[in-house]
Amino acid sequence: MRLLVLGFGLVGLAACTGNGPSKTVPQDTAIIAPDAEIEILAEGFTWPEGPVWVEEESALYFNDVPENKMYRWEASTGAELFLSPSGGGTPESTQNMREPGANGIIEWSQAPGQLLLADHGARGLSVLDPNTKTRTTITSGYDGKSLNSPNDIVERSDGALYFTDPPYGLRGLNEAPEKELAFNGVYFLTPDGNLNVVIDDLSFPNGVALSPDERTLYVAVSDPENAVIMAYDTASDGTVSNARIFFDANSELRDGGGLPDGMVVAENGTIFATGPAGVYVLSPEGNVLGTVSTGMPTSNCTLDDDETYLYMTSSSVLARVAVTLD
Repeated sequence: MRLLVLGFGLVGLAACTGNGPSKTVPQDTAIIAPDAEIEILAEGFTWPEGPVWVEEESALYFNDVPENKMYRWEASTGAELFLSPSGGGTPESTQNMREPGANGIIEWSQAPGQLLLADHGARGLSVLDPNTKTRTTITSGYDGKSLNSPNDIVERSDGALYFTDPPYGLRGLNEAPEKELAFNGVYFLTPDGNLNVVIDDLSFPNGVALSPDERTLYVAVSDPENAVIMAYDTASDGTVSNARIFFDANSELRDGGGLPDGMVVAENGTIFATGPAGVYVLSPEGNVLGTVSTGMPTSNCTLDDDETYLYMTSSSVLARVAVTLD
């Protein structure tokens, strides 16, 4: 484990210098302390993604998507290979895929003790039993056509799911011959298995999250031509309305930087969202409170259950920084 002791800066967006993580926070926020240390917990990955904290194990699971591998990290052992391949499907069905590995991971109330995967290889959502390492795909098609390559998932308190379905797992992306749907959608899956598309007009929907009251759905758009996080009002039946730009990252785009990708929402409504500068700390109103600049494209982030650490997957590393949330 490497420790990086980082300097304190005034509110603003830290430049991606390529010299490793740093942070900038305003002086009037205590979310990240001025003397906080960013810990590099593990490194040497190709593109780590989809982190989820499992409190019962005091462990973090995450995927290295291009390598088709899942890892498990805990403080006493570090990161260890947990599952290979991480994605489902068969060798025949995945041989032409760009990235057949699993991506986003969550714990799901409808399958206690198991993990729910956004499974590129299966082109659907799969429930993984961590003990037997067997998986069951619970949905893989819409309107008689195969999904693209589900990317990220968020659960509503009643067990319903929203998930994004961009074409990143397919070689050729939108031009892939295996792509059956004409759009890259955001879907709503009810606990009894009914699947509906709720957003079909985003170019590359990626990270997805809900506000604590579940009245707002956030969707990151990983499009260099339209790098934004969208917000939508939600209804009890899962449908959404009042589409609006919550955070516009277009002015922050830079060579070697990332795009809006994964995000996590704290219990107090603070949003930690990956983007060109690293991880943006956003208020529920969309104001930038500060950034954690990783110095490299950052794919995703999550919090542990008591919200004391923000875990980040950035290019080739797994890292964390202590946070304080009211």
